[in-house]
This record gives sequence, C-alpha cells and structure tokens, in this order.
Amino acid sequence: YMIHVILRQKSLDEMKTDFTNNMTHELKTPIAVAYAANDVLLNFKKNCDEEERRKYLTVCQEQLTKLSALVEQILSMSMERRKNYRLSVERTDMGELLDEVVRAFRLRADKNAVIDLKLESEGIFASVDRVHMANAVGNLIDNSLKYSGDRAAEVSVRCWQTGNGEVKISVSDNGIGISHDKLQYVFDKFYRVANDYRQDSQGYGLGLYHVRMLVERNGGSIELHSSPG
Repeated sequence: YMIHVILRQKSLDEMKTDFTNNMTHELKTPIAVAYAANDVLLNFKKNCDEEERRKYLTVCQEQLTKLSALVEQILSMSMERRKNYRLSVERTDMGELLDEVVRAFRLRADKNAVIDLKLESEGIFASVDRVHMANAVGNLIDNSLKYSGDRAAEVSVRCWQTGNGEVKISVSDNGIGISHDKLQYVFDKFYRVANDYRQDSQGYGLGLYHVRMLVERNGGSIELHSSPG
C-alpha cells in the first residue's frame, strides 16, 4: 500500500510539473504574438492601409481571446473546489444558444471547416448556466477542429429532447479519433492523449475536464464514443 501511495504521489507530482510547463508555454504564446502584432502597428506600419491594419488588429484580438479562454479554464478549475460556488441557472432556449456558439466558430474556423447545426425540433429549453454551457459546447467544437488531422474538419452539432424531457446535445466529427483504452481518461484533469498531432495542438489537459465539470454542475452527464480514424 505504501509503494502504491508513493507511486501515486510521484505520478501526481509529474502531472503538476507538466501542467506548469505547458501552462507557462500556453500563456506566453498568445501574449508574444499579440505583442508582436501590436509592435508592428506602432512602429513599422504607420502608413499601412485599412486592410493591413485590420489584419494585425485581428491577430491581436484572436490571441487575446485565446488567452482569456485559458485563464477561464484555470479559474473554473479553482472554482470547482469552492463549496459555495453557484452557477447562474436560467431557462434557456438551447437552439438559440447553440446557434450563437456555432456561428462564432464558423467565423473563427479555417475556411475548409464545415460546422453543421441540426435541431430536432423548435423550442428546446433547459435550465442551465447559459455562459458556462456555451463554453462547454464551444470547447468540444474547438477540440473537433483542433484534432481533424490533415483532412478538412467536418463537425456536426445536434440537439434533441427525449420522451422523458431530457435535453441531449451531441458534437461529432471526422477527426483522428481516440483508441478505446484511452477513452476512460480523456475527462481527467491534466490528461492528454499522445498522438501524431499533439505537437501542433498545444494544451495542458484541462479542456475536457473543464467541460465535464461544467456539464455535471448543470446537472447533466457526458460521455465519449470514438475509435482511431
């Protein structure tokens, strides 16, 4: 038992070290890119045309949005430990919420990406925290786009209501997939699946953990079905 505890502590220590290293890299990257774009605007492109100026400002905005999302994940993880943390639950039109999320990702996604939204019926309502549920679904769509591999990403978001009143949302894609033995770990804190595309998809294993936490806080559950390819 002592050996088991020691090995477990060693594993946790390694996870914390990896998290710190990855987090530092993740936070520094958008700051550096936004700083560089801003530096160009201030010092080298004083006479640039409107289109050129907009390009650099868009880079700044995208990187600051990424930085904000990273900070939110870290803050949400710390909030999980607070017993008095409460979501702002309200009766929400899920079709309207999902449409906002999908439209935002269509604007941000690569031009080859296709993100489809299908509502099984009109007027699907659920009592959820609107902001956090949007973040959860957005995180799933972001993962689908991130791990599409070399092919053009095809993401399908579907929402329907069961006979007993449960609201279900699915996010499916044509991505690289995950092997069966890894599925049970993907929602664990700090866990990242090793694959050929990992070097191009930075992160520190909080995204899906964050999603699971928000879904469960809203009284729901989440599951994953996947296979390589």
